[in-house]
Amino acid sequence: MNTLSVSVVCCDDSEAKLSRIVETDLNAAFLEERVLDTIEQQLPAGEAKGLHNAAHHAEHGPVTYLQQVHEGGFGVLVGSPDNLQEVFFGPGAYVAFIDDEGPGHGSKVGPNGVRRTLRVLKGHIELTR
Repeated sequence: MNTLSVSVVCCDDSEAKLSRIVETDLNAAFLEERVLDTIEQQLPAGEAKGLHNAAHHAEHGPVTYLQQVHEGGFGVLVGSPDNLQEVFFGPGAYVAFIDDEGPGHGSKVGPNGVRRTLRVLKGHIELTR
Protein backbone atom coordinates (compact mmCIF):
# COMPACT_ATOMS: atom_id res chain seq x y z
CA MET A 1 0.00 0.00 0.00
CA ASN A 2 1.43 3.38 -1.07
CA THR A 3 0.81 5.89 1.73
CA LEU A 4 1.21 9.66 1.44
CA SER A 5 1.94 12.00 4.33
CA VAL A 6 -0.38 14.99 3.93
CA SER A 7 -0.65 18.32 5.77
CA VAL A 8 -4.34 19.16 6.10
CA VAL A 9 -5.73 22.68 6.50
CA CYS A 10 -8.94 22.20 8.47
CA CYS A 11 -11.13 23.93 11.06
CA ASP A 12 -10.36 23.65 14.74
CA ASP A 13 -13.01 22.62 17.29
CA SER A 14 -13.63 26.15 18.59
CA GLU A 15 -16.85 28.07 18.03
CA ALA A 16 -14.90 30.38 15.67
CA LYS A 17 -13.81 27.39 13.49
CA LEU A 18 -10.30 28.83 13.06
CA SER A 19 -8.05 27.21 10.48
CA ARG A 20 -5.20 24.94 11.60
CA ILE A 21 -2.83 22.41 10.04
CA VAL A 22 -2.76 18.75 11.08
CA GLU A 23 -0.86 15.81 9.63
CA THR A 24 -2.47 12.64 8.29
CA ASP A 25 -1.62 9.60 6.18
CA LEU A 26 -3.61 8.76 3.06
CA ASN A 27 -3.71 5.76 0.76
CA ALA A 28 -2.64 6.96 -2.71
CA ALA A 29 -4.93 4.50 -4.53
CA PHE A 30 -7.93 5.63 -2.46
CA LEU A 31 -7.19 9.25 -3.38
CA GLU A 32 -7.05 8.46 -7.10
CA GLU A 33 -10.53 6.89 -6.90
CA ARG A 34 -11.95 10.18 -5.57
CA VAL A 35 -10.46 12.61 -8.13
CA LEU A 36 -13.06 14.86 -9.77
CA ASP A 37 -10.59 17.18 -11.51
CA THR A 38 -6.82 17.64 -11.95
CA ILE A 39 -5.28 21.03 -12.75
CA GLU A 40 -1.59 21.78 -13.37
CA GLN A 41 -0.67 25.18 -11.92
CA GLN A 42 2.36 27.44 -12.30
CA LEU A 43 2.11 30.61 -10.21
CA PRO A 44 4.53 33.56 -10.02
CA ALA A 45 6.51 34.54 -6.93
CA GLY A 46 4.61 36.59 -4.37
CA GLU A 47 1.10 35.90 -5.67
CA ALA A 48 -1.14 36.04 -2.60
CA LYS A 49 -4.73 35.28 -1.70
CA GLY A 50 -6.41 36.72 1.40
CA LEU A 51 -8.56 34.71 3.79
CA HIS A 52 -10.78 32.22 1.97
CA ASN A 53 -12.39 28.83 2.56
CA ALA A 54 -12.31 25.49 0.78
CA ALA A 55 -15.45 26.11 -1.27
CA HIS A 56 -17.98 23.35 -1.86
CA HIS A 57 -18.35 21.94 -5.37
CA ALA A 58 -21.59 23.00 -7.12
CA GLU A 59 -22.52 19.40 -7.96
CA HIS A 60 -20.67 17.26 -5.38
CA GLY A 61 -20.86 19.39 -2.21
CA PRO A 62 -17.88 19.21 0.19
CA VAL A 63 -14.59 18.49 -1.57
CA THR A 64 -10.91 18.27 -0.67
CA TYR A 65 -8.42 20.43 -2.56
CA LEU A 66 -5.15 18.48 -2.64
CA GLN A 67 -2.01 20.34 -3.75
CA GLN A 68 1.16 18.42 -4.71
CA VAL A 69 4.20 20.74 -4.89
CA HIS A 70 6.74 19.96 -7.64
CA GLU A 71 8.96 23.09 -7.71
CA GLY A 72 9.24 26.24 -5.59
CA GLY A 73 6.62 26.44 -2.89
CA PHE A 74 3.91 28.38 -1.12
CA GLY A 75 2.97 29.46 2.38
CA VAL A 76 -0.36 28.86 4.06
CA LEU A 77 -1.53 31.29 6.75
CA VAL A 78 -3.71 29.78 9.47
CA GLY A 79 -5.13 30.65 12.87
CA SER A 80 -6.84 33.75 14.18
CA PRO A 81 -7.28 36.46 11.51
CA ASP A 82 -5.50 38.97 13.76
CA ASN A 83 -2.55 36.63 14.40
CA LEU A 84 -2.04 34.42 11.34
CA GLN A 85 0.86 31.94 11.36
CA GLU A 86 2.58 31.02 8.09
CA VAL A 87 3.72 27.49 7.26
CA PHE A 88 5.77 27.01 4.06
CA PHE A 89 5.45 23.93 1.82
CA GLY A 90 8.15 23.09 -0.72
CA PRO A 91 8.88 20.38 -3.31
CA GLY A 92 7.46 16.97 -2.44
CA ALA A 93 4.82 18.35 -0.06
CA TYR A 94 1.17 17.34 -0.20
CA VAL A 95 -1.26 19.89 1.27
CA ALA A 96 -5.03 19.33 1.51
CA PHE A 97 -7.67 21.97 2.21
CA ILE A 98 -10.99 21.11 3.88
CA ASP A 99 -11.60 24.27 5.98
CA ASP A 100 -15.09 25.05 4.71
CA GLU A 101 -16.23 27.05 7.78
CA GLY A 102 -14.89 29.96 9.83
CA PRO A 103 -12.65 32.77 8.55
CA GLY A 104 -10.57 30.43 6.37
CA HIS A 105 -6.88 30.50 5.47
CA GLY A 106 -4.60 32.71 3.38
CA SER A 107 -1.85 31.72 0.96
CA LYS A 108 1.26 33.24 -0.60
CA VAL A 109 3.52 31.87 -3.33
CA GLY A 110 7.19 31.71 -2.32
CA PRO A 111 10.10 33.73 -3.81
CA ASN A 112 10.74 31.16 -6.58
CA GLY A 113 7.12 30.76 -7.66
CA VAL A 114 5.43 27.37 -7.49
CA ARG A 115 4.64 24.54 -9.89
CA ARG A 116 2.03 22.21 -8.42
CA THR A 117 -0.77 19.83 -9.25
CA LEU A 118 -4.22 20.54 -7.80
CA ARG A 119 -6.57 17.60 -7.44
CA VAL A 120 -10.18 18.15 -6.44
CA LEU A 121 -11.36 15.10 -4.49
CA LYS A 122 -14.96 14.13 -3.79
CA GLY A 123 -15.79 14.60 -0.09
CA HIS A 124 -13.54 15.58 2.79
CA ILE A 125 -10.60 13.32 3.56
CA GLU A 126 -10.56 11.73 7.01
CA LEU A 127 -7.90 12.65 9.54
CA THR A 128 -6.05 9.52 10.70
CA ARG A 129 -3.51 10.91 13.18
